[in-house]
Amino acid sequence: MGQGYWNNVEETSKTFQACLADSGEGPFLRTGDLGFLKEGELFVTGRLKDLIIIRGYNHYPQDIEYTVEKSHPALRAGCSAAFSVEADGEERVVVVAEVAMKASAELDIKTVIKAIRRTVAEEHDLSVYAIKLLRSGTIPKTSSGKIQRTACRNGFLARSLDTVEE
Repeated sequence: MGQGYWNNVEETSKTFQACLADSGEGPFLRTGDLGFLKEGELFVTGRLKDLIIIRGYNHYPQDIEYTVEKSHPALRAGCSAAFSVEADGEERVVVVAEVAMKASAELDIKTVIKAIRRTVAEEHDLSVYAIKLLRSGTIPKTSSGKIQRTACRNGFLARSLDTVEE
């Protein structure tokens, strides 16, 4: 089992040496996973660092991403990211999504953006603060093909994503 983070005592303590507040029992490893127990079974629902909290409600980015990808046929499945940024003192939802290569030539960008906004509002009761449509094959992914939401957020903030339209 891991011992901790190299030269980072504070993070090592928080992550690898967590104890229960009421009993002091531990140490436990904080994985950052979120889930629930039902009938004795554990169901993992997401990651704490990815959770989007808007007006006190929790939203899982994978649910929003699924909605986005189904909102318009020009969007690539498995190639979107939803995350939050702070704007005007509030957490706001941002979506980045890849446009399919075959659709990009004759794409009506305004229609796609309207479809994303409408569908996310209907399905999740959320207003999307910003949308960036990306060129096919440019969304940050891990070597195993998972979307890197933090890299997408950082790219959004740095304005470094390969954007078709925003």
